[in-house]
Amino acid sequence: MAQSTLTPTLTLNSLGATSDTLNMSVTDALLISGNIAEFSRVKVLHTAPTVLQPASTGTFYLYVKNIGTNSRVVDIQIADDSVFASLAVGEFCFIPMKANVGIELLALVGTEEVEYGYWEKGSA
Repeated sequence: MAQSTLTPTLTLNSLGATSDTLNMSVTDALLISGNIAEFSRVKVLHTAPTVLQPASTGTFYLYVKNIGTNSRVVDIQIADDSVFASLAVGEFCFIPMKANVGIELLALVGTEEVEYGYWEKGSA
């Protein structure tokens, strides 16, 4: 499969968060192994983890955003139940993931909706 480029941009702006005005932007061109691997929305329950990506042999980029309307936090965990992020409504993350990890989501209470995507890393 042909490789493609995924271009993420992170911009941080704030007045008062630091002694100087915070105004920074970082952009990168990430090599991915082809077209989008998955991009979707899913309802996340609190009774059992929702598996986004089973443990695999490849490395990948992960995007998750809590788009729910119930003001509930969603935990992101690897398949061994180790939580590495908690997203309140409106919060998101974009993380380069190492190989051989599965990704699961779990709402802390009730049900919440998330948007997610993952892309397999390309080789240089």
